[in-house]
Amino acid sequence: MKRWIPVALCVLCTMYVDAVRMSAAGQPANADASTLSDFKKRLDAYMAVHNAAEEKVGALDPTKSPKEIADRESALGQAIRGGRMNAKPGDVLTPEVARIFRRIIRTEFAHRSRLALENREEAQDELPAFTPMVNQIYPTTYPLATFPPALLRELPELPKPIEYRLVRQYLILRDSQANLIVDVLPNAAPPMSGLTGSGRK
Repeated sequence: MKRWIPVALCVLCTMYVDAVRMSAAGQPANADASTLSDFKKRLDAYMAVHNAAEEKVGALDPTKSPKEIADRESALGQAIRGGRMNAKPGDVLTPEVARIFRRIIRTEFAHRSRLALENREEAQDELPAFTPMVNQIYPTTYPLATFPPALLRELPELPKPIEYRLVRQYLILRDSQANLIVDVLPNAAPPMSGLTGSGRK
């Protein structure tokens, strides 16, 4: 009987170590799921402000003239800004979400081909060097760079009319109906100097 005691202890120790490893492996995934769930709640809170503002200015009517559509966009943006006057960076893109997004974005960029990186550099060179801010109306004189489809597939889906946009190294959440910057994540995309294009061809 005594011979089996050390064996039993070894088995129990092995089971304990395996359980700890499995628990540790599950923690990041569980933490990410919780963080992204909170991200969705924050988006929903923004959409409540958007919808309340839309009730005031009226729904979008695509049959209106370009000027009327532009005026409605401006009015919607101002109404939303009034509904979130104290908005600040990180209200939607919290530090926890920021860590996940930076990891996703930098991993996606690391697997890009040299041609893809060169195309990105050319597109970014067309953008004026402005610093996006929360609650800022996206300047209509600045072009909107096309968001990379491959990266879009990796990030959480957004409720319409919110969209992801990149302004140089900034990731922004933009309300496309109001042309409003909802939140800003600095240092989201890696600098061009840090990329080598050693990934996909």
